[in-house]
Amino acid sequence: MITYNNPYAQKIYALLIPLVGDFVARSVLKTQTSKLGLTEERITKSDLQNLAEGIRKGMMAFIGGDGATQIASKITSII
Repeated sequence: MITYNNPYAQKIYALLIPLVGDFVARSVLKTQTSKLGLTEERITKSDLQNLAEGIRKGMMAFIGGDGATQIASKITSII
C-alpha cells in the first residue's frame, strides 16, 4: 500500500483499493492523472471532474458500468 501526500490522490486511492486492490488502484490513478498531464501529487479540486470521467471509463472493465459510475460520482464529490 502507498500513502500519497496529496489528499485528493489519497481519497481516490482509498475509494479504489477495496474494489480492485493496491496494484490496479495505483495503476489507474497514475494512468488517468498522466492523461491529464498531471502526477498523483498534483491533483487539485478543479481536476476531479475530468479525472473522475477517465477513472470511470478505466474501471468499467473491472467493476462494470454501474460501479464505475458510482465511483466517478464519489470522486467528483470529494471535498
